Amino acid sequence: MSAELDRLIRMMDQVVSMELRVENSEVQSALDMMDGYGLRYKNSWASMEMSGHTVIEFWRKDLFKSSAVPQQNGASGDDRDRA
Repeated sequence: MSAELDRLIRMMDQVVSMELRVENSEVQSALDMMDGYGLRYKNSWASMEMSGHTVIEFWRKDLFKSSAVPQQNGASGDDRDRA
């Protein structure tokens, strides 16, 4: 395995969030691929369409708050916490 590939793999293991530009025809494929890396699509203002492409925001799955778990301060959270 090359040193560059090894660095990229370590980066994917440590990534918290990322935006990825994909061709419109490959959006579902990208969602599936990133899911395999432990990242989930987050529906937000950052997700946008560009000419022939969609920019998708991904976050680590373990950072999403579960809607079933009550907030510490009693707050209900907001839509930014849900995909």
